[in-house]
Amino acid sequence: MAAFALEKHVFFWLTQVIAGRDRRLAEALDGHGLRAPEWRVLASLHARQRCSMSELAELASIDRSTLTRTVDRMQEAGWLTRLSDAEDMRVTRLAPTADGEKLFARIWPAVEDLNRAALAGLPEGAADLLRWTLERMHHNLDAGRGSMSRPAPNP
Repeated sequence: MAAFALEKHVFFWLTQVIAGRDRRLAEALDGHGLRAPEWRVLASLHARQRCSMSELAELASIDRSTLTRTVDRMQEAGWLTRLSDAEDMRVTRLAPTADGEKLFARIWPAVEDLNRAALAGLPEGAADLLRWTLERMHHNLDAGRGSMSRPAPNP
């Protein structure tokens, strides 16, 4: 078995970066009455305009039960609305309200500054390569590569 070196583990660093950004993001969102998961919902809806709960759960990386509570709170605050799907009445779509879009516009500059600070000092093209790498890793995991089950040993 190969030695495990935490600091050489890619997912250790991904977790460290996300946790550090979420801490700084919480500070930026504090004055707006928003938490990081709500920001992810708001940003996803701003980008897509209409999403089903399943689509939003995937985009915002929030489990369904937490997402339901988050969406309820955001609807009560007037930041999003639930819409019936014209093609399938069983599906509810979520969309940002005008107040939700205004909130996004107020917060986005601070988030963009935070993102820029996180990428400061990276060589030219590194952010694009990182984005490509993470997208590829996501695809690999969705495709079922790297299963935690191990093949049975040969007798």
